[in-house]
Amino acid sequence: MSTIRPRSLPAYLLALPAGLWMFGAVVMPALLILWVSLWGGTAFGPGNPITLANYERFFANASYRGLIANTFLHTLMLMAITGVLGYGIAYFLVMKVRSRAWRTALFLAFIIPFWTSALIRAIAWVPFLGVNGVINQALMGLGITERPIEIFLYSRTGISMAQVSLYTLMASGPVVYMLAQIPPSLREAAMTLKAPPGVVFRRVIFPLTLPGVVIGQVLVFLSVMADFATVQWIGGNKIALLPNLILNFYEGAQLRAAAVVSVVLMACMLVGTFIAMRVVDIRKLGT
Repeated sequence: MSTIRPRSLPAYLLALPAGLWMFGAVVMPALLILWVSLWGGTAFGPGNPITLANYERFFANASYRGLIANTFLHTLMLMAITGVLGYGIAYFLVMKVRSRAWRTALFLAFIIPFWTSALIRAIAWVPFLGVNGVINQALMGLGITERPIEIFLYSRTGISMAQVSLYTLMASGPVVYMLAQIPPSLREAAMTLKAPPGVVFRRVIFPLTLPGVVIGQVLVFLSVMADFATVQWIGGNKIALLPNLILNFYEGAQLRAAAVVSVVLMACMLVGTFIAMRVVDIRKLGT
């Protein structure tokens, strides 16, 4: 056990290297983006006056305001789907798979897609979702449909399908950890008292795994909010969310507008994370 007391000088000294790295790699770039978003004038340089005019123009546009709401709604839908699927997968791996070797093998199978970059994972879905893709060929082969369905690719449906497959693991991973920490004696005691399985889950298992659920949902929330690759490749130019708006402004050399949208996106992420952190004490994840 460590003898270093929290909030002591040695504790701060040990945290200093990581703190400096976080400041240089995360805080400083965010502050730079915020600074650029406040530049006024017609030129582009650090000598420009500081103004809120860029934000006023952004929020005066009804399409941009609708895009913020659309991004939130899409993210909440993905969180709900991945939350249910992720919890079901975690429960199956921990509670139903008795062999530790099989449990490890199945969990590694879910991790395989994360061995590649997000861009490769997004592009890999195109052959599955196209008009002549694997899904349409399977549906026609089974006689479910007579002609290819065009709703899968370049649509919100296709984007949602790809993102669910990519981010369900993020929702299930922390739940797997929390489920593994529950002593079997708690469930046995509840069943000894003749509690039905549903009551055991609702009163014992789910409350103890709630920190893992929240952590998983935060990971999904942050990933979906920042995911431009999947939306770009699966949705084409038909679907737009906040991350893609940043990319469009950047490619059009509208750097101040891109910085404004980046700050708005970061603010949305901070608000969502703050709300999630108020639901449960995530420090229980490590206890």
